[in-house]
Amino acid sequence: MVIQIDDAGTVSLTPLPAVPVAFAGGSDAEGPYTLGQLNIKVWLDQSPDHCYSTLKWRFDVPEGTTLAEVAAAAGALVTRHEGLRTRFLGGDVPTQRVTGSGELPIEVWSLDERQTGPVDQTALDYALLARLAAGIGPDAPLPLRVAVAVQGELVRAAVMVFSHLAVDFQAMTLLGREFTALLREPGHQPAEVHQPLAQAEAEADPRARRRAEAAIRHWERHLRQVPQCLYARPRTGPAAGGGIAQLTSPAGAAALRHIAARTRASRPTIVFAALCAVLARRTGYRECRFPILSGNRFESRLERYIGTLAQSVLVRLDTTDAGFDELVRRAFGAMLSASRNGAWDAGVAIRLHRRVAAERGLRLRFEPLFNNLVVDSSAPEAPPEPVEALAAAASGSQIVWSPAPPTSTLLRFDLWQVDGALLFSCWSSDTGRADRNEAESLLLAVERLLLAAAGADLDAAAVGPATGLEPIARGPGWLFVDSCWVELDEVRRLLDDALGAGVAQVFAEPAGPDTTLVAYVDGSRGEPASPEQLHARCLAALSDRLTAMTPQRYVICDGTPPDPTDPAGWRLLPVLAEGTGRQGLDLSRSG
Repeated sequence: MVIQIDDAGTVSLTPLPAVPVAFAGGSDAEGPYTLGQLNIKVWLDQSPDHCYSTLKWRFDVPEGTTLAEVAAAAGALVTRHEGLRTRFLGGDVPTQRVTGSGELPIEVWSLDERQTGPVDQTALDYALLARLAAGIGPDAPLPLRVAVAVQGELVRAAVMVFSHLAVDFQAMTLLGREFTALLREPGHQPAEVHQPLAQAEAEADPRARRRAEAAIRHWERHLRQVPQCLYARPRTGPAAGGGIAQLTSPAGAAALRHIAARTRASRPTIVFAALCAVLARRTGYRECRFPILSGNRFESRLERYIGTLAQSVLVRLDTTDAGFDELVRRAFGAMLSASRNGAWDAGVAIRLHRRVAAERGLRLRFEPLFNNLVVDSSAPEAPPEPVEALAAAASGSQIVWSPAPPTSTLLRFDLWQVDGALLFSCWSSDTGRADRNEAESLLLAVERLLLAAAGADLDAAAVGPATGLEPIARGPGWLFVDSCWVELDEVRRLLDDALGAGVAQVFAEPAGPDTTLVAYVDGSRGEPASPEQLHARCLAALSDRLTAMTPQRYVICDGTPPDPTDPAGWRLLPVLAEGTGRQGLDLSRSG
């Protein structure tokens, strides 16, 4: 399981000398990054201190396991999988360099024999992982660290911390199973292993390159229509850090089994459909466009691949006139279509993001993010619990809130578990805009919808009310422009910050069936500026404004009218220059 580290807890551990474990996997070798590795590199370049730059995992250690057996299993994993003995080098041409042989140090901690009372296993895992809290640099000799807690000769806990360049969540899951299998059967050998250097070579094949290029075209189509912030809502307070709400719902898990038996859909697909219904109800968007993470393990050779393959894809799900079961069917098709475009060149993609963002005059947020960490391979069948019992069972649901660091994504949803209990979390990176109550209400709305749909399909008119949520209230100062909800006052503040107080006014003007933002600028002050220069300044000042965008057109006038808030007065002034400001724009730092 994945562990979020808060502190070392109360477990007392004493350091012992590290145990070196030799590995010998062949000759040294090197090659270019895979698309998955490049994707993580670009992300880490932008967010080097992100809490998911390293991934943490606890292993299932059978009772009676010795330190020597754990060392042998760890050595076998590193020998077998090139990605676990790779240095990730940057530069103009990023390179993965595989070490053929060497030593892996296992950090050993002794559980204090004087500690009174039983030791909680979770607390022990937390304590051990806390001692591996330091990050792993991309160019570290090995992209993992291993630690064990021993009591006498026996291992009580074993954990690993990995660079995200080396593994993704599904790879860690595979490693966990393989590690335990090696402890139970030291000679255990999985099927033939596909290695990252071979994956990089496969991605250089012309057919694979064409698929990656098609994925970029898929991104561009969606980037031109996706809202910059799906969850645009009035700020409720100052930015105050982030937090994670985690729902644990046995009733939700039972409801998922009922719905899966009826629709024959996977349970993660059902959760995604319910989330889209909740977001559509709350935000007012009938069409949900936001990123999900694709595991990219569709080919048989990648099913047991130890490396990082997951990349985000933009999904589009139209909730219009859809009953719940129809929404589940649409969700399956939308996720499948998006996942076909899940492997792409992150270097090309980031240039595309900058270009489209500059042309549209906004900051693309790629939120909310839906991250499914469940592999649902079980055949759908209804649980023994009758549907009528689910409402009462919901009283056993729990939500736990914990502080978390802010990120660049306002809302992130992680699906951790569907068996026994639904484990679903919502991470808000700005509690001044989406506070604890908001995050918890979204999770509970998903649960309510699942319970309502467990016994029978819901028609389209019943889906929204079943969430128990009302749409976000937006006042008269809000406008819908270029698929985005924006606050006109926030756009005005943007112009004041970018161009100087009182230099410009912005107005909403009709453009056919749509609305466009037009900025009237006093060109008689200071040095003359072109529409391109004005647009560049506005882009630079966008920063973290979730509900603002640059004007679509700039009109530079000779002076300011007596009443600057009257658009008719501006239109009477001589025009020095006008335009969109998008021509010949330098995109090297925008977006």
